[in-house]
Amino acid sequence: MVKIAYILTPIEFGGLEKVSLTFLKNVNREQYDIHLILLIRPWEEDNTFINFIKSYDFSITTIPVARWSPTERRDYLRVARCVVYLYRILSKGSFDVVHSHGYFADIITALACKFLKIPHISTCHGFIANDKNLKIYNILDRFMLRSCGRIIAVSSGIMSELVRNGINASRVTVIQNAVDCSDKDKQIDENRIEKRNFLSIDKNKFLIGYVGRLSEEKGVNYLIEAASMLKQLNETFNLVILGDGPKKSELCSQANSKGLDNEIIFTGFQKDIDRWLPALDVFVLPSLTEGTPMALLEAMSMGIPVIASAVGGVPGIIKNGVNGFLLDPGDYKGLSETITLLINDPPLRKKLAAEGVHTIKEMFDVNKWCRKIESEYNSLLRKEKRGMISCG
Repeated sequence: MVKIAYILTPIEFGGLEKVSLTFLKNVNREQYDIHLILLIRPWEEDNTFINFIKSYDFSITTIPVARWSPTERRDYLRVARCVVYLYRILSKGSFDVVHSHGYFADIITALACKFLKIPHISTCHGFIANDKNLKIYNILDRFMLRSCGRIIAVSSGIMSELVRNGINASRVTVIQNAVDCSDKDKQIDENRIEKRNFLSIDKNKFLIGYVGRLSEEKGVNYLIEAASMLKQLNETFNLVILGDGPKKSELCSQANSKGLDNEIIFTGFQKDIDRWLPALDVFVLPSLTEGTPMALLEAMSMGIPVIASAVGGVPGIIKNGVNGFLLDPGDYKGLSETITLLINDPPLRKKLAAEGVHTIKEMFDVNKWCRKIESEYNSLLRKEKRGMISCG
Protein backbone atom coordinates (compact mmCIF):
# COMPACT_ATOMS: atom_id res chain seq x y z
CA MET A 1 0.00 0.00 0.00
CA VAL A 2 1.24 3.50 -0.88
CA LYS A 3 1.32 5.88 2.08
CA ILE A 4 0.41 9.47 1.18
CA ALA A 5 0.73 12.61 3.31
CA TYR A 6 -2.01 14.95 2.05
CA ILE A 7 -1.42 18.56 3.10
CA LEU A 8 -3.64 21.65 2.84
CA THR A 9 -4.76 24.73 4.74
CA PRO A 10 -8.56 24.41 5.07
CA ILE A 11 -9.99 27.85 5.74
CA GLU A 12 -13.51 28.36 4.48
CA PHE A 13 -15.22 25.55 2.59
CA GLY A 14 -14.31 26.75 -0.90
CA GLY A 15 -13.01 25.21 -4.10
CA LEU A 16 -9.78 23.79 -2.71
CA GLU A 17 -11.61 22.17 0.19
CA LYS A 18 -14.32 20.75 -2.10
CA VAL A 19 -11.72 19.31 -4.48
CA SER A 20 -9.92 17.66 -1.57
CA LEU A 21 -13.09 16.28 -0.04
CA THR A 22 -14.22 14.88 -3.41
CA PHE A 23 -10.87 13.14 -3.89
CA LEU A 24 -10.72 11.77 -0.35
CA LYS A 25 -14.24 10.36 -0.67
CA ASN A 26 -13.38 8.56 -3.91
CA VAL A 27 -9.70 7.58 -3.66
CA ASN A 28 -8.94 3.85 -3.73
CA ARG A 29 -8.25 3.28 -0.03
CA GLU A 30 -7.23 -0.32 -0.62
CA GLN A 31 -4.18 0.95 -2.53
CA TYR A 32 -3.54 4.35 -0.94
CA ASP A 33 -3.22 5.04 2.77
CA ILE A 34 -3.99 8.77 3.11
CA HIS A 35 -2.82 10.67 6.18
CA LEU A 36 -4.16 14.23 6.39
CA ILE A 37 -1.87 16.99 7.64
CA LEU A 38 -3.98 20.11 8.07
CA LEU A 39 -2.50 23.57 8.55
CA ILE A 40 -5.06 25.28 10.75
CA ARG A 41 -5.66 28.74 12.15
CA PRO A 42 -5.85 28.21 15.93
CA TRP A 43 -7.92 31.36 16.43
CA GLU A 44 -10.75 29.92 14.30
CA GLU A 45 -12.87 27.71 16.54
CA ASP A 46 -14.89 25.90 13.88
CA ASN A 47 -13.53 24.34 10.68
CA THR A 48 -16.08 23.05 8.18
CA PHE A 49 -13.63 20.87 6.28
CA ILE A 50 -12.43 19.09 9.43
CA ASN A 51 -16.03 18.55 10.52
CA PHE A 52 -16.87 16.98 7.15
CA ILE A 53 -13.78 14.80 6.93
CA LYS A 54 -14.05 13.32 10.43
CA SER A 55 -16.81 10.97 9.30
CA TYR A 56 -14.52 9.32 6.72
CA ASP A 57 -12.11 7.85 9.25
CA PHE A 58 -8.86 9.38 8.00
CA SER A 59 -5.81 9.83 10.19
CA ILE A 60 -5.49 13.58 10.85
CA THR A 61 -2.60 15.62 12.23
CA THR A 62 -2.90 19.39 12.63
CA ILE A 63 -0.22 22.07 12.54
CA PRO A 64 -0.99 25.64 13.73
CA VAL A 65 -0.05 28.09 10.97
CA ALA A 66 0.73 30.87 13.45
CA ARG A 67 0.75 31.62 17.16
CA TRP A 68 -1.48 34.69 16.89
CA SER A 69 -4.21 36.06 14.70
CA PRO A 70 -2.89 38.64 12.17
CA THR A 71 -5.12 41.24 13.84
CA GLU A 72 -3.24 40.70 17.13
CA ARG A 73 0.36 40.67 15.92
CA ARG A 74 2.59 39.35 13.15
CA ASP A 75 4.20 35.92 13.54
CA TYR A 76 7.40 36.37 11.56
CA LEU A 77 8.69 32.87 12.28
CA ARG A 78 5.58 30.99 11.22
CA VAL A 79 7.02 29.55 7.99
CA ALA A 80 10.16 28.24 9.72
CA ARG A 81 8.14 26.87 12.64
CA CYS A 82 5.72 25.05 10.32
CA VAL A 83 8.62 23.56 8.33
CA VAL A 84 10.06 22.16 11.57
CA TYR A 85 6.66 20.74 12.63
CA LEU A 86 6.14 19.16 9.22
CA TYR A 87 9.69 17.79 9.08
CA ARG A 88 9.12 15.99 12.39
CA ILE A 89 5.82 14.51 11.23
CA LEU A 90 7.12 13.37 7.84
CA SER A 91 10.36 11.97 9.26
CA LYS A 92 8.42 9.65 11.57
CA GLY A 93 5.67 8.67 9.13
CA SER A 94 7.44 6.54 6.48
CA PHE A 95 5.54 8.31 3.72
CA ASP A 96 6.00 7.31 0.08
CA VAL A 97 4.60 10.55 -1.39
CA VAL A 98 3.61 13.97 -0.06
CA HIS A 99 0.78 15.81 -1.83
CA SER A 100 0.33 19.54 -1.09
CA HIS A 101 -2.41 22.03 -1.99
CA GLY A 102 -2.14 25.82 -1.78
CA TYR A 103 0.77 28.24 -1.56
CA PHE A 104 1.59 27.86 2.15
CA ALA A 105 1.39 24.07 2.05
CA ASP A 106 3.54 24.04 -1.11
CA ILE A 107 6.27 26.19 0.45
CA ILE A 108 6.71 24.30 3.70
CA THR A 109 6.28 20.89 2.02
CA ALA A 110 8.91 21.65 -0.61
CA LEU A 111 11.40 22.59 2.11
CA ALA A 112 10.66 19.57 4.32
CA CYS A 113 10.69 17.12 1.41
CA LYS A 114 13.97 18.51 0.12
CA PHE A 115 15.63 17.69 3.44
CA LEU A 116 13.96 14.29 3.76
CA LYS A 117 14.16 13.36 0.06
CA ILE A 118 10.50 12.32 -0.07
CA PRO A 119 8.75 12.61 -3.49
CA HIS A 120 6.55 15.71 -3.56
CA ILE A 121 3.50 16.35 -5.77
CA SER A 122 1.47 19.56 -5.71
CA THR A 123 -1.93 20.46 -7.07
CA CYS A 124 -1.84 24.07 -8.26
CA HIS A 125 -5.28 25.70 -8.05
CA GLY A 126 -4.13 29.12 -9.27
CA PHE A 127 -2.48 32.27 -8.02
CA ILE A 128 -4.49 35.07 -6.37
CA ALA A 129 -2.65 38.27 -5.47
CA ASN A 130 -5.05 40.68 -3.78
CA ASP A 131 -2.43 42.19 -1.49
CA LYS A 132 1.32 42.56 -1.04
CA ASN A 133 1.67 39.53 1.24
CA LEU A 134 -0.11 37.22 -1.22
CA LYS A 135 2.09 38.46 -4.06
CA ILE A 136 5.19 37.59 -2.04
CA TYR A 137 3.82 34.15 -1.15
CA ASN A 138 2.95 33.51 -4.81
CA ILE A 139 6.52 34.32 -5.85
CA LEU A 140 7.84 31.95 -3.17
CA ASP A 141 5.34 29.28 -4.17
CA ARG A 142 6.33 29.35 -7.84
CA PHE A 143 10.00 29.23 -6.89
CA MET A 144 9.57 26.29 -4.50
CA LEU A 145 7.48 24.38 -7.03
CA ARG A 146 10.58 24.13 -9.21
CA SER A 147 11.82 21.40 -6.85
CA CYS A 148 8.51 19.54 -6.92
CA GLY A 149 8.57 16.09 -8.55
CA ARG A 150 5.12 16.49 -10.19
CA ILE A 151 2.61 19.32 -10.42
CA ILE A 152 -1.07 18.92 -11.23
CA ALA A 153 -2.49 22.10 -12.79
CA VAL A 154 -6.28 22.35 -12.68
CA SER A 155 -6.37 24.22 -16.01
CA SER A 156 -4.18 24.71 -19.07
CA GLY A 157 -3.95 28.41 -18.21
CA ILE A 158 -2.36 27.60 -14.86
CA MET A 159 0.06 25.22 -16.56
CA SER A 160 1.09 28.00 -18.96
CA GLU A 161 1.67 30.34 -16.04
CA LEU A 162 3.84 27.77 -14.28
CA VAL A 163 5.94 27.21 -17.40
CA ARG A 164 6.34 30.97 -17.89
CA ASN A 165 7.74 31.10 -14.37
CA GLY A 166 10.52 28.64 -15.07
CA ILE A 167 8.92 25.28 -14.24
CA ASN A 168 9.72 22.47 -16.64
CA ALA A 169 6.59 21.57 -18.65
CA SER A 170 7.47 17.86 -18.41
CA ARG A 171 6.73 18.04 -14.67
CA VAL A 172 3.23 19.49 -15.12
CA THR A 173 0.03 17.59 -15.92
CA VAL A 174 -3.33 19.27 -16.49
CA ILE A 175 -6.13 17.48 -14.63
CA GLN A 176 -9.30 19.53 -14.45
CA ASN A 177 -11.46 19.18 -11.36
CA ALA A 178 -14.44 16.84 -11.35
CA VAL A 179 -17.75 16.47 -9.59
CA ASP A 180 -20.06 13.63 -8.63
CA CYS A 181 -22.98 13.56 -11.08
CA SER A 182 -25.19 10.90 -9.52
CA ASP A 183 -28.83 10.90 -10.48
CA LYS A 184 -30.64 12.88 -7.76
CA ASP A 185 -33.71 14.25 -9.57
CA LYS A 186 -36.12 13.74 -6.68
CA GLN A 187 -33.68 15.20 -4.15
CA ILE A 188 -33.02 18.19 -6.44
CA ASP A 189 -36.73 18.95 -6.66
CA GLU A 190 -37.12 18.71 -2.89
CA ASN A 191 -34.16 21.00 -2.27
CA ARG A 192 -35.48 23.56 -4.75
CA ILE A 193 -38.77 23.81 -2.85
CA GLU A 194 -37.07 23.81 0.56
CA LYS A 195 -34.62 26.65 -0.18
CA ARG A 196 -37.14 28.81 -2.04
CA ASN A 197 -39.50 28.50 0.90
CA PHE A 198 -36.64 29.46 3.21
CA LEU A 199 -35.98 32.58 1.11
CA SER A 200 -39.73 33.31 0.74
CA ILE A 201 -39.37 33.22 -3.05
CA ASP A 202 -42.26 32.01 -5.19
CA LYS A 203 -41.61 28.77 -7.11
CA ASN A 204 -42.03 30.59 -10.43
CA LYS A 205 -39.90 33.65 -9.60
CA PHE A 206 -36.69 33.80 -11.67
CA LEU A 207 -33.77 33.28 -9.31
CA ILE A 208 -30.19 34.15 -10.25
CA GLY A 209 -27.42 32.78 -8.05
CA TYR A 210 -23.73 33.15 -7.27
CA VAL A 211 -21.71 30.83 -5.02
CA GLY A 212 -18.21 31.62 -3.80
CA ARG A 213 -15.90 33.89 -1.89
CA LEU A 214 -16.74 37.58 -1.82
CA SER A 215 -13.36 38.92 -2.84
CA GLU A 216 -11.97 41.20 -5.52
CA GLU A 217 -11.09 38.53 -8.08
CA LYS A 218 -14.61 37.02 -8.05
CA GLY A 219 -16.14 40.02 -9.84
CA VAL A 220 -19.43 39.97 -7.89
CA ASN A 221 -19.65 43.76 -8.22
CA TYR A 222 -20.25 43.27 -11.95
CA LEU A 223 -23.09 40.87 -11.21
CA ILE A 224 -24.69 43.53 -9.02
CA GLU A 225 -24.29 46.07 -11.84
CA ALA A 226 -26.02 43.62 -14.17
CA ALA A 227 -28.84 43.18 -11.64
CA SER A 228 -29.28 46.95 -11.55
CA MET A 229 -29.69 46.99 -15.33
CA LEU A 230 -32.24 44.16 -15.12
CA LYS A 231 -34.30 46.19 -12.66
CA GLN A 232 -34.20 49.22 -14.96
CA LEU A 233 -35.59 46.96 -17.70
CA ASN A 234 -38.44 45.99 -15.33
CA GLU A 235 -37.44 42.33 -15.26
CA THR A 236 -38.82 40.36 -12.33
CA PHE A 237 -36.10 38.44 -10.52
CA ASN A 238 -34.18 37.80 -7.33
CA LEU A 239 -30.43 37.38 -6.93
CA VAL A 240 -29.06 35.23 -4.12
CA ILE A 241 -25.38 35.59 -3.23
CA LEU A 242 -24.08 32.60 -1.28
CA GLY A 243 -20.74 33.23 0.36
CA ASP A 244 -18.67 35.46 2.56
CA GLY A 245 -15.40 37.33 2.32
CA PRO A 246 -13.60 40.67 2.63
CA LYS A 247 -15.77 42.44 0.04
CA LYS A 248 -19.14 41.56 1.60
CA SER A 249 -19.73 44.94 3.29
CA GLU A 250 -18.75 46.81 0.14
CA LEU A 251 -21.01 44.65 -2.04
CA CYS A 252 -23.95 45.13 0.35
CA SER A 253 -23.42 48.89 0.14
CA GLN A 254 -23.31 48.69 -3.65
CA ALA A 255 -26.59 46.75 -3.73
CA ASN A 256 -28.24 49.29 -1.40
CA SER A 257 -27.02 52.25 -3.45
CA LYS A 258 -28.55 50.67 -6.57
CA GLY A 259 -31.91 50.26 -4.84
CA LEU A 260 -31.71 46.47 -4.95
CA ASP A 261 -32.65 45.80 -1.33
CA ASN A 262 -35.69 43.75 -2.37
CA GLU A 263 -33.96 41.92 -5.21
CA ILE A 264 -30.62 40.82 -3.73
CA ILE A 265 -30.26 38.40 -0.83
CA PHE A 266 -26.89 37.88 0.88
CA THR A 267 -27.04 34.57 2.74
CA GLY A 268 -23.46 34.51 4.06
CA PHE A 269 -21.41 31.31 4.05
CA GLN A 270 -23.45 28.12 3.60
CA LYS A 271 -22.20 24.57 4.20
CA ASP A 272 -24.86 22.75 2.15
CA ILE A 273 -24.30 24.32 -1.28
CA ASP A 274 -25.51 21.15 -3.02
CA ARG A 275 -28.91 21.81 -1.43
CA TRP A 276 -28.93 25.50 -2.39
CA LEU A 277 -28.02 25.20 -6.06
CA PRO A 278 -31.28 23.51 -7.18
CA ALA A 279 -33.21 26.64 -6.10
CA LEU A 280 -31.58 28.61 -8.94
CA ASP A 281 -32.79 29.21 -12.48
CA VAL A 282 -29.37 30.38 -13.61
CA PHE A 283 -25.92 30.23 -12.02
CA VAL A 284 -23.54 33.12 -12.70
CA LEU A 285 -19.77 33.08 -12.21
CA PRO A 286 -18.47 36.61 -12.98
CA SER A 287 -14.87 35.91 -11.93
CA LEU A 288 -11.84 37.84 -13.15
CA THR A 289 -9.62 34.78 -12.63
CA GLU A 290 -10.34 31.07 -12.08
CA GLY A 291 -8.86 27.60 -12.25
CA THR A 292 -11.50 24.91 -12.79
CA PRO A 293 -14.32 26.22 -10.57
CA MET A 294 -16.09 23.55 -8.56
CA ALA A 295 -19.25 25.61 -8.08
CA LEU A 296 -19.64 25.86 -11.86
CA LEU A 297 -19.26 22.09 -12.29
CA GLU A 298 -21.71 21.44 -9.45
CA ALA A 299 -24.32 23.77 -10.95
CA MET A 300 -24.02 22.11 -14.37
CA SER A 301 -24.24 18.63 -12.82
CA MET A 302 -27.61 19.60 -11.32
CA GLY A 303 -29.04 20.84 -14.61
CA ILE A 304 -28.77 24.56 -13.92
CA PRO A 305 -28.02 26.86 -16.89
CA VAL A 306 -24.74 28.72 -16.38
CA ILE A 307 -23.15 32.02 -17.41
CA ALA A 308 -19.47 32.53 -16.67
CA SER A 309 -16.49 34.72 -17.48
CA ALA A 310 -14.13 33.29 -20.09
CA VAL A 311 -11.15 33.04 -17.74
CA GLY A 312 -8.84 30.26 -16.56
CA GLY A 313 -10.19 26.79 -17.21
CA VAL A 314 -13.78 27.95 -17.82
CA PRO A 315 -13.58 28.00 -21.67
CA GLY A 316 -12.52 24.35 -21.46
CA ILE A 317 -15.83 23.60 -19.74
CA ILE A 318 -18.36 25.83 -21.46
CA LYS A 319 -19.07 25.93 -25.19
CA ASN A 320 -20.70 29.30 -25.70
CA GLY A 321 -24.40 28.95 -26.52
CA VAL A 322 -24.27 25.14 -26.31
CA ASN A 323 -24.00 24.19 -22.61
CA GLY A 324 -23.82 27.70 -21.16
CA PHE A 325 -22.73 31.22 -22.01
CA LEU A 326 -19.26 32.76 -21.91
CA LEU A 327 -18.66 36.48 -21.43
CA ASP A 328 -15.63 38.72 -21.15
CA PRO A 329 -14.75 39.41 -17.50
CA GLY A 330 -16.30 42.66 -16.29
CA ASP A 331 -18.89 42.78 -19.09
CA TYR A 332 -21.93 43.55 -16.91
CA LYS A 333 -23.93 44.83 -19.89
CA GLY A 334 -23.47 41.56 -21.72
CA LEU A 335 -24.30 39.72 -18.51
CA SER A 336 -27.54 41.65 -18.14
CA GLU A 337 -28.47 40.93 -21.76
CA THR A 338 -27.72 37.21 -21.40
CA ILE A 339 -29.75 36.88 -18.20
CA THR A 340 -32.64 38.71 -19.92
CA LEU A 341 -32.43 36.21 -22.78
CA LEU A 342 -32.68 33.30 -20.35
CA ILE A 343 -35.51 34.85 -18.36
CA ASN A 344 -37.60 35.06 -21.51
CA ASP A 345 -36.62 31.76 -23.15
CA PRO A 346 -37.47 28.70 -21.00
CA PRO A 347 -36.77 26.21 -23.85
CA LEU A 348 -33.22 27.62 -24.15
CA ARG A 349 -32.72 27.19 -20.40
CA LYS A 350 -33.85 23.58 -20.70
CA LYS A 351 -31.48 22.93 -23.60
CA LEU A 352 -28.48 24.46 -21.81
CA ALA A 353 -29.29 22.49 -18.67
CA ALA A 354 -29.41 19.15 -20.52
CA GLU A 355 -26.16 19.89 -22.36
CA GLY A 356 -24.52 20.90 -19.10
CA VAL A 357 -25.35 17.60 -17.42
CA HIS A 358 -24.08 15.74 -20.49
CA THR A 359 -20.79 17.67 -20.39
CA ILE A 360 -20.19 16.81 -16.74
CA LYS A 361 -20.96 13.12 -17.25
CA GLU A 362 -18.70 12.88 -20.30
CA MET A 363 -15.76 15.08 -19.34
CA PHE A 364 -15.71 15.54 -15.56
CA ASP A 365 -16.44 12.09 -14.19
CA VAL A 366 -15.16 11.90 -10.64
CA ASN A 367 -13.94 8.29 -10.84
CA LYS A 368 -11.84 8.93 -13.95
CA TRP A 369 -10.47 12.06 -12.28
CA CYS A 370 -9.42 10.14 -9.16
CA ARG A 371 -7.69 7.48 -11.23
CA LYS A 372 -5.69 10.20 -13.05
CA ILE A 373 -4.42 11.61 -9.75
CA GLU A 374 -3.56 8.12 -8.50
CA SER A 375 -1.68 7.57 -11.76
CA GLU A 376 0.42 10.66 -10.99
CA TYR A 377 1.33 9.16 -7.61
CA ASN A 378 2.43 5.95 -9.30
CA SER A 379 4.37 7.80 -12.00
CA LEU A 380 6.22 9.86 -9.41
CA LEU A 381 7.14 6.75 -7.43
CA ARG A 382 8.42 4.97 -10.54
CA LYS A 383 10.63 7.93 -11.42
CA GLU A 384 11.92 8.11 -7.86
CA LYS A 385 12.91 4.46 -7.99
CA ARG A 386 14.72 5.02 -11.28
CA GLY A 387 16.50 8.06 -9.83
CA MET A 388 15.15 10.32 -12.57
CA ILE A 389 13.88 13.21 -10.42
CA SER A 390 16.03 16.30 -10.75
CA CYS A 391 15.52 19.98 -9.97
CA GLY A 392 14.57 22.53 -12.61
